[in-house]
Amino acid sequence: MRVAVDWRSASVVNYKDFCKKNPTIKLTYDDWRIIVYTFNESFREYLLETGDKVRLPCGIGDFSIYKKKRNIYKVVNGEVHTNLPVDWKKSREKGKRIYNFNYHTEGYFFGWLWFRQSARFKMHDLWYFRPSRTTSRLLAHYVTTNDHYQHIYREWHKM
Repeated sequence: MRVAVDWRSASVVNYKDFCKKNPTIKLTYDDWRIIVYTFNESFREYLLETGDKVRLPCGIGDFSIYKKKRNIYKVVNGEVHTNLPVDWKKSREKGKRIYNFNYHTEGYFFGWLWFRQSARFKMHDLWYFRPSRTTSRLLAHYVTTNDHYQHIYREWHKM
């Protein structure tokens, strides 16, 4: 069952809260929503274009894009298992399991990273960051269309 979303950055509740805190600023809800979405999109575009570590305001923390080389094998309870993603489409066509080695990215995979330690709010360790589908697909588009982006993203060590 789908869980209802309790908080959205461009909700009417947040707009009314903004109006109470800033009575001198007169904005309609539509204008305010456009400003919020424009900031979010520009923040995302900046991260995708530069690969820098960028801090969001209000103590939310730092964000970046990381790359990581996957280990081909992993040991679980003394047994060696293959630790590669399966290409299910090719596996169905060939009738046997085919693995995706990410040769087009030199064996790296990429993702969005929130540096939880830089957040300045209580119980930040209970939260996690999951980018939207559009944001994840945009990262995949950047990495697969231009090799330049594969090299500007860095390997960050999670703490």
